[in-house]
Amino acid sequence: MVAVGPDRGGIYGPPLSLEGLAQAIEMFQKFQRLPAHDGRVDPGGATLRRINDILNPGASPPGPPAPAGQGELRPMTNASGLANAVNDTVWAPIETSLASEFVFRWTGTAGKGRIAYFELADKVVPRWFGTLVPEGTVGFDKAHIFFHPTPAQAGYADSQYHSRGNWTNIFHYLSDDMGVQFCAAATGRVLIMPLMTQGAAGDCGVFPQRWESIVGRILGMLKSGDMSGSAAPAPVSSVVVSSFSSGITYSYHFRRSANLGARLTGVIDFDGIISTYRALASASASPAGRVVSMQQMPSTPQNLGPLAARNIFPLSRPRWGGPYENLFPKNEAAALLKIHGTIPQTMMHFAARRLG
Repeated sequence: MVAVGPDRGGIYGPPLSLEGLAQAIEMFQKFQRLPAHDGRVDPGGATLRRINDILNPGASPPGPPAPAGQGELRPMTNASGLANAVNDTVWAPIETSLASEFVFRWTGTAGKGRIAYFELADKVVPRWFGTLVPEGTVGFDKAHIFFHPTPAQAGYADSQYHSRGNWTNIFHYLSDDMGVQFCAAATGRVLIMPLMTQGAAGDCGVFPQRWESIVGRILGMLKSGDMSGSAAPAPVSSVVVSSFSSGITYSYHFRRSANLGARLTGVIDFDGIISTYRALASASASPAGRVVSMQQMPSTPQNLGPLAARNIFPLSRPRWGGPYENLFPKNEAAALLKIHGTIPQTMMHFAARRLG
């Protein structure tokens, strides 16, 4: 507790008794918002993992496996027909132009990676997961979790979720230009995309409580190369959370309840400001200074620099030049929805690189 330090919930000096140590541990658990405030440090428990995260970033042991017979994770069965790779060159804005030039300048950026899909045996939400591993990825301890928009607006019925129905069509983000851009960013992260139901919009399902076990097992299976269910879970040292449009509700509730702590490296919001859950796009997010906001909002050449210093990037219609000059209506209101769907497909490269 002394090594942890008071600024992270530790103490200034060694406790004088076992009772004092238990009190110090309980204070640490409350400060870090851990699930238990019992003054204990159990082997493999959340308190020990959090202490290891602080003292040895990236070196914490894997989380405990799921109870026997529950939560079996395996490669998705009958995934034929789904994309298994990306390999393309797409348009991305030149990074300096986003912050200093009113009209974006563009360049081609190439990305390549492999896609894999996973399922949980139990009927929970999320149950289905898509993953994208950029070519050249060596470490499997850093994740980028992407939340798609709420699905009811696109005609997906929660009643068909567990039979899968047409739900796997939502995985198109992995093989679209967004996936290419993510691979081109070369951040060393693995993109993990859970399929979320409309009903999970208010709590993100079981993901906040089980994310470490699920993500750790996915990373371990990808690292093993043979997708073996017996592969050891990988410790998760760092997480970036991104979302598109109304997916901001999943991002918000996940970050609020998942106890990510210092492992939350950054947050990306792709145009959540015009969604049904727009209030959550402006809600306080952590970590401070590591939130990249890519929004359709009014801007002038003079305010680009100050906004960029705060990681806010306005994407109003007048800024879209180059290959998009004639793609959108000149009227901003008319262009709003067409630009909306283009944002994650063109801005992921920049946003992901911004956070590393």
